[in-house]
Amino acid sequence: MQKHLEQIELELVNRIYKEFLIKFNGNKSEFARSAKCSETTVRRVFRNEQRITVDLLFRLCVALEKDINEIFEGITILKENNF
Repeated sequence: MQKHLEQIELELVNRIYKEFLIKFNGNKSEFARSAKCSETTVRRVFRNEQRITVDLLFRLCVALEKDINEIFEGITILKENNF
C-alpha cells in the first residue's frame, strides 16, 4: 500500500511539474509566490525530497489555475498501477 501511495504522489508531482513549466516557464520563484509557499518547498517537491500535504497540493493547484480533479484525472487509489 505504501509503495502504491508513493507512486501516486510521484505521478501527481510529475503532472504538477508539467503544468508549472507551461504556466510559469520554469520560474520557481514566481510559482512559489503564487502558491504562497517558499521556493525551497517547490524545489524539494520537484526533487521528491518533500512530500505534498493536502494544503500544499491545494495551493499548487490554485497557483496553476487547475482544479484538483484535473490533477487526479485517471488516478484511482483503489487499484495499483492504474495510471
